[in-house]
Amino acid sequence: MHVAESSPKVSAYRLAAVLWLLSFSCVVFTIAVFRLLTFFIMPSLFFDLLFVGFPLGAMFGVRFFKISERSFFQTLYILQVTMVIAVLALLVCKHYDYLRAHMFDIELSRLLIQMGVLSSLFLPFFCAYGLTEYLGYRLGCRGLGGRMAYVYPLYLVGAAAAYLFVELTLSKIGVARVLILTFVFVAVGMALLASTWRARSCLTVQFVCLVALLFTPQIDRKFVDLYKGRSNQSTHFFAREGYRPVMQKWGKYSLVEIMHRKNSSGDYYLGFYNDIFQWEYSPVYGFITRSLGMVPIDRVGQDAKIAIIGSGGGRQVQYAQQTHVGAGEIVAIEIESAVLDAVRGELAPEFGHVYESSRVRVVNQEARGYLESSPEKFDLVYLPSVGGDPQMMLEPGNMIRTEDAFRVLRDHLTDNGVLAIWYPAGLDQGNILTSQYVRTLTGPALGMHVRAYLSGDIQQRISDEVLILAVRDESVALPSVEELQEFFHRPTSTDAPLAARPSYGVLPVPVESDPAFRPITDAQPFLAGNVQNILSMRQVYQLFGVVALFLVLCGTAVLWKLKQISHTPIPGRSFAQVVLFGALIGANFLVVEHLAILVLFKRLYLFHDAVVLGAIGFLVVSSLGSILITPRLQLLLQVVSSVCVILVWIFSASLGPTVALLLLLPAAFVTGSFFPALFDASAENPLAVFAADAVGAAAGSLTAFFLPIAFGFSALHGLAALLFLATAICCHWFFRHKN
Repeated sequence: MHVAESSPKVSAYRLAAVLWLLSFSCVVFTIAVFRLLTFFIMPSLFFDLLFVGFPLGAMFGVRFFKISERSFFQTLYILQVTMVIAVLALLVCKHYDYLRAHMFDIELSRLLIQMGVLSSLFLPFFCAYGLTEYLGYRLGCRGLGGRMAYVYPLYLVGAAAAYLFVELTLSKIGVARVLILTFVFVAVGMALLASTWRARSCLTVQFVCLVALLFTPQIDRKFVDLYKGRSNQSTHFFAREGYRPVMQKWGKYSLVEIMHRKNSSGDYYLGFYNDIFQWEYSPVYGFITRSLGMVPIDRVGQDAKIAIIGSGGGRQVQYAQQTHVGAGEIVAIEIESAVLDAVRGELAPEFGHVYESSRVRVVNQEARGYLESSPEKFDLVYLPSVGGDPQMMLEPGNMIRTEDAFRVLRDHLTDNGVLAIWYPAGLDQGNILTSQYVRTLTGPALGMHVRAYLSGDIQQRISDEVLILAVRDESVALPSVEELQEFFHRPTSTDAPLAARPSYGVLPVPVESDPAFRPITDAQPFLAGNVQNILSMRQVYQLFGVVALFLVLCGTAVLWKLKQISHTPIPGRSFAQVVLFGALIGANFLVVEHLAILVLFKRLYLFHDAVVLGAIGFLVVSSLGSILITPRLQLLLQVVSSVCVILVWIFSASLGPTVALLLLLPAAFVTGSFFPALFDASAENPLAVFAADAVGAAAGSLTAFFLPIAFGFSALHGLAALLFLATAICCHWFFRHKN
């Protein structure tokens, strides 16, 4: 192993700033890359595989670099090169679009190939990330008081700041400029280390080029257009059909785009989220063609109060304002502010000021949380369920489709109110989604009277739409199949706008009762929505097994190689003991952090918001624990936090999210002290600790992703409690026995 070349050449403050900038830049870059990858795949599927890059990069650093400012400076050039490679890799991802292109006909082997290809494309960056982080740890310990407890918080707080930065800036400047700024931040760190005229000159040229890119007009649109795919649901496909872009903007949850086409029938607008067609809109009637989705609105009656969840471009809102409908108040609930800003702002005249009517009240909020805080009752609660990318289906929207969510919707209906769920038939080719909805709504917990309908072109034998209507009182009349068929065949009139569709027919959707059916609840929400159409549970188990086996093989190979090239990290401790403890620390960090995120998810109902707030909070609290926990306090705090984690586990079903989060705070605080303690104990040879921590983090990430999907939140509660207890006990034994 290489040793330091000389004493530090930069001040402690400057070195601390460099380490913080490095952590901040790498995490910002990772988040931005993953936001783009959600166009094609769930990054959570293969994120754990990328942890393998950390020990590989660290081993490379030990072999070829000394622990010095000069060597660290050189590794930052390597980091920038791999960042360029990752950006170029993004531009070829559209050629590996298997999951989105075959969303309802997944072959596990081909999905694994896609995961493998994407992992290999971004592995060089994570190797460089591990290289710079390991050398940064070593250099920081040498220059900041000789203790990891002062270095580790810089990285944790830098990561927390990165989440906040992306959340605040992405929608304002776009992903391309966020990526460019990460290069700028790394370059600033390099400038703080630069000690020669040549290095400063190179950095000056780099700054000029980056600033020029940063202020290049339309650079985000140009980059995103290069990145996007060519599927038949993409903007590229509809551009060939004559549609032209009128708006492109990063929203809080996705890239929002609106396209327009004018023909003899009028103006048509299409909305896209993450380059997937989501909704259509006509300024005249909202709907472009006569649709089964018009039926619930047609039947509400005069002066009815309507709630539309996910109003988007305003299709249902516009139709509800038609004279023959005569709705009283229309509450349009839309979570993506970028859509509302466009339709109510620059595109308001083109959209017929759909949201500006005195009868329309716009709510830019998550629907379930809004309804839970509102005493309002509605004659119609309308839930249009649109298509979407796999990430949206698996995570952000699912808390609106569980049994608990449907109970909230039911309880906000008037006595004669109707709950309507409408979606394209293509989203449910196997009738899985419809069966789940109907059985949940008619089950003993909700006890609603339900009818489900399927419309389509009889002549071409093409299914088009599914409509589910549910009422609390069985005496409330629901339309018959004959009435709906007559609706499609009725000649155009004031009460039946848009052209008739004589080739269309309507069929009832039979859903047989199933004694073995279990509704999907908030305790296992990831199976709600459409995920069971994407991956069967058997495929989920197989996927977990294959990835876990791969990680075991990679982790074993890495640690075996480390055993060959390095001596025992800590005198009096075997290599196996150090490695197992390090792996426990890494797994515990990821699992407890993910548990905090899922607890927030149960309160916020939005996975994206839970990830951002949970990660920021956990990282900050952990950083405080790293700094403030002394050996004298360690045992007491470990006992207190262990009791709190056990309470969260035992009472997970009854504890509210706020109480659960408060009980998890001590565990987050103590978790921040584990890694610095072990790293400092192996200060002469911490490579094995760093590598074992990364391997453990990979295992923790994999388990934290798959366990809630397959077995629900309670399983993760149990795992987190056991992992934390094991880590705390090992920590106490490890250092007490050593002393």
